[in-house]
Amino acid sequence: MSAKFQTRSIDVMIEGALSALSQGGTKEIPLIDGRIVSVHASPAKGTSEKMAMGVSALPPNYSTPVHSHDAEEFALVVRGAGVISVDGVDIPVTSGSIVTVAPNVPHITTANSDGPMVVYWTYGPAGSESRWDPKVES
Repeated sequence: MSAKFQTRSIDVMIEGALSALSQGGTKEIPLIDGRIVSVHASPAKGTSEKMAMGVSALPPNYSTPVHSHDAEEFALVVRGAGVISVDGVDIPVTSGSIVTVAPNVPHITTANSDGPMVVYWTYGPAGSESRWDPKVES
């Protein structure tokens, strides 16, 4: 990362993810396993040094596949509501909820039926996000 800081608008990130979701994905933000995962910062992209950050948009009633990663994750629900299941424990979430997930712990995110759910996430250390970003070689 050449700059000492970068700025982004969470509203622009959210609207970009929701727009891509409504289109079934775009060239820049493709649909991945039925949802949008938009990586905005990662060392592989040259936009951070040790962390990753982005947003995911899930359609109504959608559940991510169970997954885990070497990174610790912070997930902030910025739109909608649903459930984040961490190691078998269901955590109801709404806009403003923050869930932290320890490294290598299986988790699933599920949107409720009322509309899309958008989650702003950060990983540390970076690396796991490369599987979601088509512009980054894994």
